[in-house]
Amino acid sequence: MNAKGGVGKSTLTMALAEALAELHGKSSLIIDADGQMSISLMMAPGQLLAERRDEGLTLVNYFVDRVLHGNETDWPQYICRDVSDVDDIGGLYLVQGDMDLPLLEREVAAADKFGELRAASHELLNAAGRYVDFVFVDCAPGISVMTETWLRECDYHLIPVKPDFLAISGLEYLRRFRHRNPEMGFAKPLGVVLNMVETASPEDRAMVGHLREDRDLGCFEAVIPMASIIQKAAFYSGEPRSFIAKYAGAPGQALRQITTEFLSRLAATEAPATPPPLETGS
Repeated sequence: MNAKGGVGKSTLTMALAEALAELHGKSSLIIDADGQMSISLMMAPGQLLAERRDEGLTLVNYFVDRVLHGNETDWPQYICRDVSDVDDIGGLYLVQGDMDLPLLEREVAAADKFGELRAASHELLNAAGRYVDFVFVDCAPGISVMTETWLRECDYHLIPVKPDFLAISGLEYLRRFRHRNPEMGFAKPLGVVLNMVETASPEDRAMVGHLREDRDLGCFEAVIPMASIIQKAAFYSGEPRSFIAKYAGAPGQALRQITTEFLSRLAATEAPATPPPLETGS
């Protein structure tokens, strides 16, 4: 999540899930919580998405049934299986987005069902988490009802940042928001991924240096450069392609490094607070 749009949130979410599957054998469910449906269109053919929308199998349909109607919901029916155009990887799943998401948020607000929305999100995360290694939620920019819900219910949040002033302003906005109403809970910050960096630009290099100086941001070591290969990766291919072809060159290498560091940071965060007692001999 980043309060600023256009920083590569959806592309990074997809790339990270695909890298975890390809390089580490990890399964992931991706929840498209952005009304623009960017990551859904990146990971599944448009015809399939249209068919599932007609069948009422989108994220909005799930929340309408569970929150507005108060029904017990068979959540697996909303899962689109075996998504991604990368050849020979499995274990990637999608709850597709819906352009009616802002309308759902309005109805939730009108019915004063914020608590029910959080409960339904919590249930979905916990239920899906028993079947996959990771659940990723691709959030819309800004702090909407839906985005706040996920920020409060997920375990962690990861922030992609493009090195420009508005994207950095979005970082500060999120940092301030995180400290409001601490009793309501908030996802732990996992760090900042520097994305869409023009490596030949002195201005971008200076901005990257400035962001790294802020230790609280926890910037990942590798940066993802602005490159046509990443822009092409964002378009779903009707023909399967290899992971190496989809994420070639320097962007692919940066993605590999970020994926490894992502797992390392999770492992460190989930480590026990105190070491086990030493075993002593008699």
